Formats: sequence, structure tokens, C-alpha cells
Amino acid sequence: MKNIKTATFIAIFAVLLIACGQSDNSDLSKKKEELNKLKQERTELSNKIKELENEIEKLDSGSAGNSKSALVKTEKIEISLFKNQIEVMGKIDADLNTNVSCEIPGKIQRIYVREGQRITVGQTLGDLDNTVSEVALNEVKTQLEFAKTVYLKQKNLWDQEIGTEIQYLTAKNNYEGLQKRLATMNQQLGMANIKSPINGVVDEVYIKTGQSVAPGVPCFRVVNTNQLKVKAQIAESFAGKIHIGDKVSLSFPDINKTIEGKISYASKVIDPLNRTFFVEIPIAFNEDYKPNMLAKINIIDYTNENAIVVPINTVRTIGNEQFVMISTKNGNKNVAKRQKVSIGKIYNGMAEVVTGLSVGDALITIGYQELEDGDELKL
Repeated sequence: MKNIKTATFIAIFAVLLIACGQSDNSDLSKKKEELNKLKQERTELSNKIKELENEIEKLDSGSAGNSKSALVKTEKIEISLFKNQIEVMGKIDADLNTNVSCEIPGKIQRIYVREGQRITVGQTLGDLDNTVSEVALNEVKTQLEFAKTVYLKQKNLWDQEIGTEIQYLTAKNNYEGLQKRLATMNQQLGMANIKSPINGVVDEVYIKTGQSVAPGVPCFRVVNTNQLKVKAQIAESFAGKIHIGDKVSLSFPDINKTIEGKISYASKVIDPLNRTFFVEIPIAFNEDYKPNMLAKINIIDYTNENAIVVPINTVRTIGNEQFVMISTKNGNKNVAKRQKVSIGKIYNGMAEVVTGLSVGDALITIGYQELEDGDELKL
């Protein structure tokens, strides 16, 4: 009985081993089959990728050639006006723009004007406290009256040959001395009044009633805007290019206004500190103009009415040679040609061509960057 059980167990174990072996073989076959399939798909994909890369490369090279031609644009060379300008910043200045101060020290007693008020030359703007001077003036007047009486009596006696000559001369000297002293004091009293030296407008009042002031300290600013000019400092390097009478263009950014003018003055001395010199351009009166307002000045220092002008970005440089690309005919084809040029003045993105181009030449303005001599063009 025991032997039968053992034999049965062995048989069952053997069956299980066979089944497991069959299962393992089946999984291995499936994996190998799947791997072979993927390798085949990979090969097919690689071939398709290769074909697409070749097609793309052909299409890309063809489209690149067409793009190059499509980008080419030309402009016919013509005679035009070329101006070279010097651009500097300046400001508006008034010929009659002054700070008014007192002539003698003292304390402000009254102020007669306000800011923005129009005044005339000689008008009193304010005055100083002159109480002490007035007291002294009254004393001198009293002394003068007495000296005058003494002088007249002494003169009457002298005319009658009574008294001595020295008595007469002393009385006369005292009288005349007091007259001069009175005139001086009246003049000093007049200095207590602060008067405008020009016609104009009170632009600013610096003082207040009761404030102590002294000669040289500004009390009022008076401006006459009827005579205005634009002043600017220009670099020494332009000293030989700028002359009286040169035309200029003046732009005032703050009021969006542009006018024309001429240089009326160019200083003869160079400032040793910043190596510049001054120029002045008179401008007509305008309510919008204010002293110290900024002005952009364009001074025309060179003019060529029969110039050949090209955009400066079309001019290429290799070594010491400058050239542009132009379009020429080669049979029925348009081809690029490298044309050597000589450049003169350059201003505002435009270059004056001195030699190398003629009227009617077709300058390539778009697509010139990648062109070489002889490249076929499509216009």
C-alpha cells in the first residue's frame, strides 16, 4: 500500500514538471516572436526615416534657392540731394534777462510788483527802509538854510567892503559844501528804490517785506522775451566747418515745433575746460518760447545737390574694400555683381557714393547679405 502511494506521488510530480517546462517554452517563443517583429518594424521605420530625410533635404535646398531669389529687391540709382548735418542740443536765451539787486544795503520796506507783471525801464520794483537817511537829509537841509543865510549876509558885507575876505570865502565854502552834500544824500536816497533797468516782465520775486538785502543779492528777475536766441556749445572739431550765416534747423521737443534759422554769431575762443565754442541763432518772438527751453539744432555743414546716395547698411566691407551688390544682365538672366565703391559723407543712415555707381544701376537693397558674384537672381 505504501509503495502504491509513493508511485502515485512521483507520477503527479513528473506531470507538473512537464507542464511547467511546456509553459516556459511557450513564453520564450512568444517573446522571441515579439522581438523579431519589433526589429522588423524598426528596420522599416529606419528606412522610412532615411527616405524622408533625403526628400526633406532636397526640398529644403530647393526652397532655399527660391527663397534667396525671392528676397532680392532692387532700387534704381538716381541723383538726389545729400545733406550732412551736425546735431547738438542748445537752449533758448534772452538778450534782456537780468537779475535786479539793490544798490545799497538795507531792509525791504515795500514791494510794488508781482510775478508776471509787465514793467517799463526805470519803474520802481521795491524800496528799502530809509528812515535814518531821511532824518540825516533833514538835518543837512537845516544846515544848508543857515549856511545860505550866513553866506548871503557875508556877501552883502563884502560887496560893501566890510569885513575880511576870509570871512566871505569861509561862508561861501560852507554853503557850497552843504549843497553838494545835499545832492549826494538825495542820490543815496534814490538808491533805496530798486528800479528795473529794462522793459519786460517780472519773472520772479526773490525777496519778502522786512528781509535784509545787500548789493549783488538778486531781488527780482526781469525778462524781455521780444529778443530771443538759441545758444549751443559745439565741439572744437567742428570749428572749421561752422560759419556765420550757415542755415540751421531748430526743433523744440517740448512744444513740438520746428523752425529754420541762421547762425548770427560763432565765438572765436575755444573753452579750455570742455574744448567747445558757442554759437547763437536769433529767433522771432513767440509766446510759446521760454528762456532755458531745450532746442535741438541741426547745422547743415555739407550739401551736394547731385549726389548718389545709398542706404549705409547696403555697403559691405572686406578688409580695406567697400562694395555693394547690384543686379546685372547675363543673357536672359539677372545675376548679382559685386561693385566696389568709395564712400564720402554719412548721415542719418544714408551714405554718399563718390565713385563706383552710376545713374540707372540696380542696387540690391534686400537679400544682398548672402549673395556672391554671379549668383542668379529672381527679381
